[in-house]
Amino acid sequence: MRKVEIALIILVAVTIGIIFSYTSQASRYGDFTQAFAENESTYKVIGTLNKEIPVESPQANLVIFTMIDDKGKECKVYLNETVPEHFDRSDKVVITGKADPEKNAFFATEVQAKCPSKYAEEE
Repeated sequence: MRKVEIALIILVAVTIGIIFSYTSQASRYGDFTQAFAENESTYKVIGTLNKEIPVESPQANLVIFTMIDDKGKECKVYLNETVPEHFDRSDKVVITGKADPEKNAFFATEVQAKCPSKYAEEE
């Protein structure tokens, strides 16, 4: 084989390896049950903020709140960031992170608050 062919084979192999490493680290959508079952994987969980339990901020850049996923399972969520704007008025919340079965909690690295549309018709 020529050197060019060998270099192309190596380039293709490295490219395939990079693609596999990115897809294995990518987060996927699920619920709390799936996140706790596969606690090594990063999950995006969609749900609602449980407004009956107050949002706590015991220290700077730590927010603790309770969320209910779309299947009805409730879980305490820890976020090492500041609270998103209009968080308490959000319809839906999307959190990204990993579940910790030992602490029975979800540790979020990102939170997106989906606010009601300002274009929705008022009743």
